Amino acid sequence: MKLYYLTLGFIVLVGFTSCSKDEEETPQPISKANIIGSVNLYDEGVTQIDNSNMTVKIEGTSPVISATTDVDGEFTLSDVPFGTYTLVYEKTGFGTFKKFDIEHTNTGSSTVVEAPSLGQKSTTSITNLTVSSNANFPVILGATTNPAGNQANTRYIRFFFSTDPNVSNENYDSYLETFPANNSPYNLNLSQASLDALDFTSGSTVYVKCYGESFWGNSYSDPDLKRDIFPNLNPTSAPAVSFVVP
Repeated sequence: MKLYYLTLGFIVLVGFTSCSKDEEETPQPISKANIIGSVNLYDEGVTQIDNSNMTVKIEGTSPVISATTDVDGEFTLSDVPFGTYTLVYEKTGFGTFKKFDIEHTNTGSSTVVEAPSLGQKSTTSITNLTVSSNANFPVILGATTNPAGNQANTRYIRFFFSTDPNVSNENYDSYLETFPANNSPYNLNLSQASLDALDFTSGSTVYVKCYGESFWGNSYSDPDLKRDIFPNLNPTSAPAVSFVVP
């Protein structure tokens, strides 16, 4: 009888030890990894400048998960739980830039984010905006910049269009890409084909606003606001002008 109890006790002890060992050796699922990336920073033109000290953070995290770029523009967001994120890029003198829908999943390595090229905010203001026409072009927009643009000092500008008199960079129906202004006033000649591309109805009154912009405008499409954002525009601008679509 003693032998029976001894044997039973030994079996139970071995079983308990074996279970404990199995539990200890069960690997925990990986739930975090790094997000890495880099930036290329420019002045408001095309000259690359110091890539360091830009803050990159994950929007909506508490506490905030953030990192700062080094001299090579590289950053590492450490031990980020897997998920879908928005990255926010900020540095003094630069307009805030965002990257949406970053998919951070368990791939066995860090998630690598494509490097954006980001510029400083524009120092170009628009002091006057005119509208005219001639035999070749039904609409000519003339934008006077400060500082004045010339071959040695290119300024950059962007036009916004709307049927609303309160047209702005936040209230627009369409906009054009950035133009390099090498003279002042800078004349933008709009042909009939160019006007048709803006998709306004013939006979409608269209209002135009112009802003100083940087070559790398840091623009992005915001899915929440459902419009494009232009972080580098100079808000100092002349009153809007209007024309009737031929």
